[in-house]
Amino acid sequence: MTDTSASDQYAGFLPRFFHDRPDADDVMIRTWQVGDPLDDHGIPEIPAPIALFFDLVAPAAERGGSNGFGYLWLDRHPHEKPGWRLSVAHAGTIDELDAAIAKPLSRISAAIAINEVETESWHATRPLWRKRSEPVRLTFWGTFGKHVRGLIGHRDAAGFYQPIGAGLRSDHVMASLPLLEDMLGDPFLRGGMGLEDALRIGISLGRAHLLESWIEAGGVEKEPYFRPMQIWHQAWLANALIDPAIATLAMPGQPPMPALDFSRDVSPKARRLALDNLSGWLATVFFNDNNPALRNAFIAGVQNAVWLDPDLQQYVQPQQRDEILQGLMPYCRWFLAMALYNHLGNLAVGTVRDDQVAFYETLAEALPELSPLGEFATRRDIEQHIIRIDAARAASAFDTLVLPFCDLLMPRLKLDAARS
Repeated sequence: MTDTSASDQYAGFLPRFFHDRPDADDVMIRTWQVGDPLDDHGIPEIPAPIALFFDLVAPAAERGGSNGFGYLWLDRHPHEKPGWRLSVAHAGTIDELDAAIAKPLSRISAAIAINEVETESWHATRPLWRKRSEPVRLTFWGTFGKHVRGLIGHRDAAGFYQPIGAGLRSDHVMASLPLLEDMLGDPFLRGGMGLEDALRIGISLGRAHLLESWIEAGGVEKEPYFRPMQIWHQAWLANALIDPAIATLAMPGQPPMPALDFSRDVSPKARRLALDNLSGWLATVFFNDNNPALRNAFIAGVQNAVWLDPDLQQYVQPQQRDEILQGLMPYCRWFLAMALYNHLGNLAVGTVRDDQVAFYETLAEALPELSPLGEFATRRDIEQHIIRIDAARAASAFDTLVLPFCDLLMPRLKLDAARS
């Protein structure tokens, strides 16, 4: 890959980023329980009043000037009976949301029991969805709908967007679910690929493998409870791969991105095989010997996802903890040493930036063994101070301090084609 701009490398028309991105804290989501609890964890037919609501809500919300989405899901709480949940989101105030959907909501409430569960922001609601909500229906309107239609309907979508490449219909709930993260999640892969980006992609692959293993080990009894996490984390991975796949459109001779399997009835083993193929593709195209720092960040994420992903940490057994931390230590020491070599060298020649100095002070507060190091420290000095840091503190600082510090010091890998 080269350091030239996307316009010099790829003549095709690329989809745009979501330029009307609201502050995620300003996206309010109201959720209702609809109807009675269900008897089992199968997916029943959508009740007619809910189906009618989805026929009416997008046009009504558009007329009301709303930007948002409607989401129908099945609650897979492990200690409660499953049931229908309806969530409606709006970028703005709750009063605006209520006004925009008042008529469709009155139709549904007149036909079936509906009780409000909660009203929260996107950031407060998303962790709940990742653990408990199995998606059934998803529709967008306003600027959200325009972005979803533009990306899913793009002429090259099958080459860079996993659900379309896997053959899903554009109206399938899994076809648009990854774009929630695209529009409301933390910006990702902007201005090239950094170490944190590589780590996040690695974590997403590692946790997908772990979830498939847990589903297989738990069998039919446990599968419904892991299913929401499997679906949501697969959607996050599909979103994370949009921009690397777009970059390969401008890279002649590279293999096409392998497709994930989004089928509900496919075996965990088959989904793991698809993940293996995807991992091999990423290692070939991006995380290869030409990019050793990115490669190591990617591998660290894959191998340590159970520790680095907050959704999975709760499943770590006490007896596993020491083994996990010891496995992460070589990566942490490698990146910490690389960052310190560069930072202290810059300090010695006077090229260090103020933001790097400030970040180093924060790092040294968390890992005080580094405090004595100065601009005249030798390589041996750096290594001797790093080795004194115990595994637990080093692991806790790895993804929150060490990798971000490295990102401040190293140039990002420029992608050969990128969304505007």
